[in-house]
Amino acid sequence: MLRNALFLFITALVSGCASNFLKPEGVSQVSLTQDNGILVGSFARNPRASSYYSQTFYFKNLQTNKLHEIKSQQSFNIFNGKTRDDFDTKTSAGGVFAFSLPAGKYVFHNFCLYQANGMFSQNWGSKQDYAIPFEVRPNTTNYVGEIKLDPMTGKNVFGMSVQAGGVWPISDQQARDIELLRKLRPEVPLTNVVSVIPNRKDVFTPLVLLPSEADQVRPSMPQK
Repeated sequence: MLRNALFLFITALVSGCASNFLKPEGVSQVSLTQDNGILVGSFARNPRASSYYSQTFYFKNLQTNKLHEIKSQQSFNIFNGKTRDDFDTKTSAGGVFAFSLPAGKYVFHNFCLYQANGMFSQNWGSKQDYAIPFEVRPNTTNYVGEIKLDPMTGKNVFGMSVQAGGVWPISDQQARDIELLRKLRPEVPLTNVVSVIPNRKDVFTPLVLLPSEADQVRPSMPQK
């Protein structure tokens, strides 16, 4: 009996190993109303660099101040598994997302990079909130771009390379992302997709690079 119970437990772990951070339920045609829209895009990382335990990008509704997050977890745990990659190229690996949201004005305002092992845990984020605006239009599927983490490294007191936060380029990968959504999330309506990729910063940060800033050198900025 103990062997059977152990087998069932292991089977449950294996079958439930993919997290659903980027795939919340309830996103379908009924999400499109005169007061509601859908936000889609992709959340990625540089596959040539070391990854964090988890990465989270925060945004909020400017009218209600309700907080939202785009999150992925690169390390497995028994509670919410590991986020499965939908694509993996030489320059970008990650997954597509789709969220049902009230229509209105939003801003990306911070992020969190979390690293943990059996000995320690640490977080990185912007020391001051920034404001990068975008809009969720009603009765529309809104494409906000690929949000990708490009990790940074530093040196500890022993001169060893250590993780030190990161920079987030946002880019237009709409053709790839919409094709993946059609294949992987057929319940998401994609007949009326508009681009809402941010094009300005109301409160500046060098830690997020918009498409117009893509050629800038990565900043060496303090992160907490």
